[in-house]
Amino acid sequence: MRYKNWTIILWDGNPAMNLKCWVKSFGKGLVFIGIGDFKHIIYSYGPDSDFSMSSTRARVGKTDQTEARAMAMVDRNKGILLTNRPDSATLRA
Repeated sequence: MRYKNWTIILWDGNPAMNLKCWVKSFGKGLVFIGIGDFKHIIYSYGPDSDFSMSSTRARVGKTDQTEARAMAMVDRNKGILLTNRPDSATLRA
């Protein structure tokens, strides 16, 4: 399923947990942003990808990033997870 706009769904990563998240399609993949205490940001690059990664809205020693700010960041980067680790590739959903 394709999501042109940010849409709230039940996260299917572990349905028994009954967690909701925002989802939006980018390229061949999806980006999920957890709602409320579910602070994960998950970059899923398709069912056959070994490059899916997750991040978090939690910030050490600071106020957690809001869902709205996380969505704005993902939109600004066009669904690309930018990392500053030298061993990590820039990934495109």
